[in-house]
Amino acid sequence: MTRAEPPDQGRSHGPLPGLLLIITLSTGMIDTVSYLELGQVFVAAMTGNLIFLGLGLTGLGPLPAPSVSILAYAVGAACGGRVAFSTLSRRSRLLAWGTASHAGLVGVAALLLTLYGFDAPWPRHAVLALLALSMGWQYAIVRRLKVPDVTTTVVTTTITRLFGEISGRETQRRRLLMIGTLLCGVLLSGLLRRTLGPVSPLWASGVLLGVCSVMTYLAARRPGAERWNRTLPAR
Repeated sequence: MTRAEPPDQGRSHGPLPGLLLIITLSTGMIDTVSYLELGQVFVAAMTGNLIFLGLGLTGLGPLPAPSVSILAYAVGAACGGRVAFSTLSRRSRLLAWGTASHAGLVGVAALLLTLYGFDAPWPRHAVLALLALSMGWQYAIVRRLKVPDVTTTVVTTTITRLFGEISGRETQRRRLLMIGTLLCGVLLSGLLRRTLGPVSPLWASGVLLGVCSVMTYLAARRPGAERWNRTLPAR
C-alpha cells in the first residue's frame, strides 16, 4: 500500500463536504432512474456509457441512448467548467448558483416525464440529454471546488484510494461516506420508485438540490465563513 495525501488536505472546507454529499445522494437517485427508465444507460457514470457505446457500435446493444448521454454530458462539462459562472469568485457562489441550475434542469426533466411518460422516444431522449447535461455541469463545478475525495458522480478512484492508500482516519471516513452516500441514493431511488412511481426520484432529487443550494447560500453568511469560502483561481 502507498501513502498519499489528497490535494488541499490542510485547507478548511467548512460545510462543503456535507453539501457535496447531498449532491452525491441525488446522483445515485438520478442515475438509477436513467438506467431503469431511459434505456439502461447512465447520465453520471460515463465509463459505463463508453462500454455501452462500444457495444452499440458493434451491434450488441442500443446506440442512440449512450451517444446522447455522452454528448450531453460533454456539453454540460464544457459549460460548467469553461463558460458558466467563470466570473464567480467565491466557492459558495459557484456551488449555490451551479446547484440551483442543476436543480432546475432536473425539475424540467421530471416535468417532461410527468407530462409525456416514458413510452414516446422524443421525451425520453430529451430527458436523457437534460439529465446528462446537468451531471456534466455539476461535476465540472464540483472539481473547481477542490474538495478531496468527494467527487459526487464516480467512486472508482475513491474505492481505489480507500483500499490502496494509507491515509488518516478523517480521510478514510470521508471516502467511506462518499461511497455509502451514492449507494444510499440508489436505495432511496428504488424505494421511491416502488412506492410513488418512476418519476418520483427525479422530483425528490430536484428538491434535494434546491435545498443544497439554499443551505450553501446560508452557510456563506455565517460568521467565520471566510475560512472556507475562499476566492477561486481565475479561469
